[in-house]
Amino acid sequence: QTSAILLYESRLASLQRAVAFFVIFHRMGLKVAEFWQIFTFGIFGYSVDRTQSILRVASTASPVSGSEVREQMKSIQFQRQFIFIKDLLSHAMNTFIQARRSRAKLNQS
Repeated sequence: QTSAILLYESRLASLQRAVAFFVIFHRMGLKVAEFWQIFTFGIFGYSVDRTQSILRVASTASPVSGSEVREQMKSIQFQRQFIFIKDLLSHAMNTFIQARRSRAKLNQS
């Protein structure tokens, strides 16, 4: 008997409560729609059956997992750091070579 009661509470009673809430909120929405229709003389009235379509949210599964995106971001960050260091060393080397050449020219003259 307890398993039957648990089954009833978990399935049927919860469904009944959900339907009751849906009915209550739908009726409340109708009352509000009627109120605005009367209160604003039809200016701000709206149709209850058409307002649900506004609330749809487009949700699709991501074709790429989060771990793949994270790994790709790490790879891009590493590449950027590598390029920065390479450019920094190249600039330092060019500055060193130019300074060495200018010293050599001063020593020759």
